[in-house]
Amino acid sequence: MGFELNDKTTTADLARLAEENTALIENSLDLIALIDAEGRFLRVNAATFDILGYRPEELVGRRYAELLGAEERGLFETLRLDLRAGMSIRHDLQSRWVRKDGRVIMMSVSVRWCAFSQVTYATGRDVTEQHAARQALDKSRQLQQVMLESIGDAFFAVDRDWRITYANRKAGAFVDVDVDASIGKDLLAVAPDLRDSPSLGYYQRAMETGEACTFETFWEPSGVWIEVRAYPSEDGLSVYFHDISFKHHAEQALKKSEQRYRNLFQQAADSIVIADRDLFIVAANGRACSVFGYTEEEFLRLRVPDIDSGYTYTDSLALALEEGQTQLLRITKRRKDGSTFPADVHISRFEDGGAEYYQAIIRDVTEREETQNRLRELATHDTLTGLPNRALLNERVQRLLDTCPRESTVAAMFFDLDRFKEINDSFGHEFGDVLLCEVAARLRRVIRPGDVIARLGGDEFVIAAHCSSGQGAAARIAEKLLDVLTAPITIAGQDVIIGASIGISLYPFDGLSKEQLFQAADTAMYRAKAAGRNRYRFFEPEMAFATRERMALETSLRPALARGEFELHYQPRIDLRSMQMVGMEALIRWNHPGRGLVSPAQFIPIAEETGLIAPIGRWVLHEACMQTMRLMTEFKREIRVSVNVSARQLAHATFVGEVRQTLQESGIPPHCLELELTESALIADIERTALMLRELHELGVKLAVDDFGTGYSGLAYLRSFPIDVLKLDRSFVLQDDERISAFDFVKAFVDMAHALKLAVVAEGVETDDVVEFLRAADCDEAQGYHFARPLPLAALRERLSAG
Repeated sequence: MGFELNDKTTTADLARLAEENTALIENSLDLIALIDAEGRFLRVNAATFDILGYRPEELVGRRYAELLGAEERGLFETLRLDLRAGMSIRHDLQSRWVRKDGRVIMMSVSVRWCAFSQVTYATGRDVTEQHAARQALDKSRQLQQVMLESIGDAFFAVDRDWRITYANRKAGAFVDVDVDASIGKDLLAVAPDLRDSPSLGYYQRAMETGEACTFETFWEPSGVWIEVRAYPSEDGLSVYFHDISFKHHAEQALKKSEQRYRNLFQQAADSIVIADRDLFIVAANGRACSVFGYTEEEFLRLRVPDIDSGYTYTDSLALALEEGQTQLLRITKRRKDGSTFPADVHISRFEDGGAEYYQAIIRDVTEREETQNRLRELATHDTLTGLPNRALLNERVQRLLDTCPRESTVAAMFFDLDRFKEINDSFGHEFGDVLLCEVAARLRRVIRPGDVIARLGGDEFVIAAHCSSGQGAAARIAEKLLDVLTAPITIAGQDVIIGASIGISLYPFDGLSKEQLFQAADTAMYRAKAAGRNRYRFFEPEMAFATRERMALETSLRPALARGEFELHYQPRIDLRSMQMVGMEALIRWNHPGRGLVSPAQFIPIAEETGLIAPIGRWVLHEACMQTMRLMTEFKREIRVSVNVSARQLAHATFVGEVRQTLQESGIPPHCLELELTESALIADIERTALMLRELHELGVKLAVDDFGTGYSGLAYLRSFPIDVLKLDRSFVLQDDERISAFDFVKAFVDMAHALKLAVVAEGVETDDVVEFLRAADCDEAQGYHFARPLPLAALRERLSAG
């Protein structure tokens, strides 16, 4: 009996417990489901309807995957495999599910896999709103981070325990730490210098009192003044700071000299005016009052158009300002007295208290415009003489051509002073400038009002003029230009007379454009110089042909060295005592592929002007030494080779090194190499040249002066240089005058050279009489056609073989 009663009691308790469990499941706000091994719902509670919109009976037998968003199915398949593999439980899996009405919700799902019964117990909760709130919070935090990184201030925040919760890059850079590695660390551990800084006391008081504070302090580690704003909150403290060293120093300067600072402020160029949306002026600084002549009270009764001189503010300007774009405008401003001035106006828009305002920073640019006008004058005129320069010349000559009457001509004259370089070198550039100014003044007096005169630079001038009668009128102008220079010009207390060479071209005969006329006149001017200077020449077509020929020769000369078109000829040098060959001069020859043998007189000047003489000279030096050494080896005798050196080669700092390297590579004894230098090369820079020649002399190389006496030097210069040989020009051997015979002159010259321990070599010897003449004068050596013309290497070898 007792057993039956107990059994009934247990059954009732189980029934009641089952009923309570069922009620608990059915009344749960979370979705509760039992899912079989194939993913089908076996049972779901009533919360399914509230969360997914399905009644429980609608889902039983369906696969849960049908309710997943497409992007979530792979996630749940991976979850299913993980559960089977032993994971068994997964909590708070957030995923997207599709309700019956098609709306996508975010659910937090937790599952337990029962391997024994092969079923999954799952619960789900709608967290759509929480997910959206979290996304919004994340976005807000990202925006906050971007803002804090982009602000001009350095920023950091700490919690109540003084641990860093955030710091932007500027704050990290200020104390030279990695901000990412600093998060969560104690503030003083990251910035230990704060212990001794007044800033720490401010931070602590703000944290304790809950009151924000702003202060300025000196940050000792960086040596800068900073302005700090600290804002306490329930979570801790937020701090903004930035470098105000410049401001602090300015304030200190103000304290030292307030009156001086006030004067500087009053002289500032900028005025500031603020206007409201309707352009009524609401504020103006003291500089604006000074510039415009209004008091501040008077300004406040004006609108912006009242201080403008007819400027129209457009809708596009207003739109640009609304978009935050600062605009720079050029506006003519009007003062109280009615006068106007040009101004650069920077306009920007800002809002204050919900109201819209425009700020104008106004700078008077009157002085700048005047300066620009002066600069334009400088850009179009020569600063020394005040004459038009090339830019203005082109403009005015073009105007002359455009207005030239039919059957009339325009003459273009290139005017180049003769001997200007000599005067410049003798008296100095300062006196050269005085000369140029005087020449410009004289030329101005000669030309007519409608003519054009300009200075191109250096001692080159250009005159352009209408010439109604053509060449005759142009010739009369040229004669006046030459005549005006005949009167002496006093330079440094000394009267000098300077001539000029003038080249003339005529429009339309010599060219239809100013460029063609200038080129033709320039060509004619060089022909005038070549004809003897202090004269004029009209352009002729054959001049252009000669110029083109020269240009063509220059074009061919540039690759000639690389193409192997050069060769050396050698002219023997004879000892006048033994009449034996003791040396030779290396002379370059150019085998042009189209022109044949080109004279050095044609291409050497071009090489000098273009700078090609340097690489050509290096080749000659190297080739002459190599060939001479081979001849010495072949004929078992010493042969001295003489190589010409140009002024450009001597000017190179590397020249001594090049000679040293050539001696090493060729193996030629240094005393068998003689370098021939021109007088002009010697005196170009006496101190530098003397130093270089001493270095060459220390190598054992012989040094000779070519054509001595034909240039500007004299025997006095030779005391500055370690010269071994003087080469006497043929003109001194062949010319007699009434006072002294050629023999007496040469004899005196040779005796003086020997007294200076210099050997003398005569050039250009062509007859027996001259040989005897030179032997009688005790000249040391000679060369010339009488002994031999310059010989190719093969012919020289034959001569040496013949003894």
